[in-house]
Amino acid sequence: MTTPTAAEQEVWDRLWAAERLPRGRAQIAALEAGLRDADALGSAELRFGARIFLTSAYQQGGEPAKAFVPFAWCLAVHDRGEADPRWTHDLHWYFKFMAGSMATFPEVPLERTRGVLDDMERRYREAGYSMNPVHQYRAVLARHVGDRETAAEQYRLWSAAPRGQMSDCVGCEPSDKVAHLSWLGRYAEAAEVAEPVLGGEFSCVEQPQHILTELLLPYVHIGRYDDAVQAHRRAYRAMRHDPAQLQAIATHLAFCALTGNHARGLDLVERHLGWLETPPTPYAEQEFAAAAALNLRLVAESGHGDAPVRRAVGSTTVAALHDELAERALAVAARFDARNGTTEQGDRIRAVLAAEPLVEHLPLSGAAAPAPVPAPVQVYPDSPEELADLGEQEARLGRSPDAVWARFDEVCPDPAGTLRARRLTAAADAEVLGDPEAASRGFAHAAALFEEAGDAVGAEAARGKEILFSALAGDRPDADGELEDSAARLAAIGEPADHARALLRLALLRFARNDFEATAEVLDRAGDPVRATPELTGAWLERRGLVLANQGDLPGAIELVTDAAARYAEIGSPERAANARLLGVQFRAGLGDRETAFAETASIDPGTNREAWARLHQLRGHLANDLGRAEDAATAFRAAVGDFTALGADVDAAVTRVELAAAALDAGRPEEAAEAIEDAEAVLERAGAGHELARGRYLLAKACQELGRLVQAVELFGASAEHFAAMENEAAAGQVTESRADLLDGLDRDAEAAEAFTAAAERFQAAGLPAEELRTRRRAALSWLWAGEPAQAEEALAVADAVTGEGPQFEWESALAAYDGARLLANLDRPAEALPRATAAAEALRAMEAEGPAVAADVLCGRLWRDLGKAAEAREVLTAALARLPEEASGQRADIEALLAELDG
Repeated sequence: MTTPTAAEQEVWDRLWAAERLPRGRAQIAALEAGLRDADALGSAELRFGARIFLTSAYQQGGEPAKAFVPFAWCLAVHDRGEADPRWTHDLHWYFKFMAGSMATFPEVPLERTRGVLDDMERRYREAGYSMNPVHQYRAVLARHVGDRETAAEQYRLWSAAPRGQMSDCVGCEPSDKVAHLSWLGRYAEAAEVAEPVLGGEFSCVEQPQHILTELLLPYVHIGRYDDAVQAHRRAYRAMRHDPAQLQAIATHLAFCALTGNHARGLDLVERHLGWLETPPTPYAEQEFAAAAALNLRLVAESGHGDAPVRRAVGSTTVAALHDELAERALAVAARFDARNGTTEQGDRIRAVLAAEPLVEHLPLSGAAAPAPVPAPVQVYPDSPEELADLGEQEARLGRSPDAVWARFDEVCPDPAGTLRARRLTAAADAEVLGDPEAASRGFAHAAALFEEAGDAVGAEAARGKEILFSALAGDRPDADGELEDSAARLAAIGEPADHARALLRLALLRFARNDFEATAEVLDRAGDPVRATPELTGAWLERRGLVLANQGDLPGAIELVTDAAARYAEIGSPERAANARLLGVQFRAGLGDRETAFAETASIDPGTNREAWARLHQLRGHLANDLGRAEDAATAFRAAVGDFTALGADVDAAVTRVELAAAALDAGRPEEAAEAIEDAEAVLERAGAGHELARGRYLLAKACQELGRLVQAVELFGASAEHFAAMENEAAAGQVTESRADLLDGLDRDAEAAEAFTAAAERFQAAGLPAEELRTRRRAALSWLWAGEPAQAEEALAVADAVTGEGPQFEWESALAAYDGARLLANLDRPAEALPRATAAAEALRAMEAEGPAVAADVLCGRLWRDLGKAAEAREVLTAALARLPEEASGQRADIEALLAELDG
């Protein structure tokens, strides 16, 4: 080795820094830039090292085809005896990259791959390495072409050969054995081979996610369903942000399809479809396209072939994308078969495309839906009129009328006249929450049918609903007057109950527009008509209570909704009674009595109303959170997720999963938190729920941090910060960016940490948060110092000094900024400048009664006096600090005593 010049050393430093980056496009770009500079400088060692780095980066960063050229260059230099001996081990190791990758490109002749394997065997024998990896990669090639005899013999030799220096890691080698046994259908043996290594420690970045991915289908085939679910969740989470893992993602897609989870499979197809634009290999392209097409076929067969699927530009449908991807997978397979001279790949891909689920449905969520609330056994009448009466009554009592109307449809599949109008009204009622515009159209149609049948009251009531929901959908500027006229007409032609319902519709519109005075005025007018039925009286009391609550009278609101709950209980409607009591709980919590409110939720029983159960569990979760009861909160949110899932309310379930993740993190269960966000992410993205998506990714980053997946956490913190910034929530963006900086600091990536702290400071400055800005600017200064950039450290310190603010928090940060500035200057051997800062920090901290930090500043002052040659002053400061120390501060006491001893010596 020759001593590098300054210019060469600078390139070496950049190459080593790039080598430590997360693998992927950014790392490759940095190394390619380093290679250009290495070639320009002409250093043989530098040129060789740059290509060694790039060979690995291309292979592991999703561009393995590019690895062939630098590897061949290095091999030729090595064979001429001109290679840097430091990289001989790496060069031999990368033979496995070449042997594994070449077969995945149909343009590369098989003889060339076999030639590389022969060369690999020759070189390994000459170097004294075990033949273990040679037999491994010969078995892989034999499987690819469908040569079962050779595959079996190479597997036998592989298993018999001892492990050596060139063997894959203790996770990767068994992964390949699992793949081999699975290919043969020997699923129990595949799981058995993996068992010894699953509980161990993995040093390889590919593990344990790859061995878990290979185990997915063996686990399903042998009935180890819980293990399969856990393997899917854990492995997919580790690889879902890495485009180089497209082939492994295909295995997860196949798992979803074969376990009845093709709806989740569709989410994964949407999430990763863009990766097909630049697949790492044609083989990965084939695998992903086939597994995606399988999921799409199952989704289409379930009746959703016309459902939209997002892609990078525009969208398509499930059915159209299925056809496109199936054709694409078969086309790539045909290229492989033409190269291989066998039908192995085409036969296998056709089998994938035609596969059927192995189990009807394997739940993947840790928050499974609770068992359905049993409905009372009901003997339905046979008369359509009586069934319509019963259906309308069930709806008024807050119970689902679906079963009644299903029976109606059996008895009367083609109703006419008012019966048809009533059926249309019930159908529209069922749509008011999900699609108010569609509901409004349904009510309009029903009104016309009532009119034709001569039912003026029915027509007016349906028309009133049409006006209301059209207005709530944002398309009825004159709705207020129209509803007033409708109520007047019903007062003239209908019963008091009809008039009361019309006034309640008008009150609902005014309440939705936050016009509480106008709402109260309508409710006052409805005071007499609502007494027509206890159900209407309860509704009036609820809405009057809501108005009082919004006007600030929570005690009065509690009294009214409690009365409403009693009225509902009288008429046998536990569902409506539960709704009213839930309002009371919310109002009580609003008064600050969360303990009583939480206790009250335990006695609320919504009966058969799943929606009310969902809201009850959700409210219970929020209250538990407020009370700091993380376990109770997680339990409640888990149940709410199950309720919303059972209702088909995917977005509500996803939003609640974010709450579950937060509670699970607080309860010390980061794995559950990560799972909850994983389930929610695709739904939130599709729904455009930006805030919840950003918060979810922040929580996922926290979970990854606690699980030790630090590189992934850094990336997720960055993505979450960008989301918050896009929503102009600078405070949240600053907080998340600071979390990213903290993590980079802990990883000793000091320059990146300094940049992240600076970015966080700028976010906090934009948000008008000077204390937070000062904190992150002082930390940026220290990070620049640790990064070996003293000029930037001083510049950052000067910027921190210029931050102004007021209040206790800012005073605290100012004291710490003085202390950190003193540390920085002390490290730059400028004790005279550091001492005034350290003294000011000690005085400020002591004034805030922060004795521990104040003593730390005193110790720094003592060191600075010593460095200035002022032993007496140093001794005075340290002795006073020692006298103030509490007995339990043994660490600080020892430091001070050591300094005093040094001064006395």
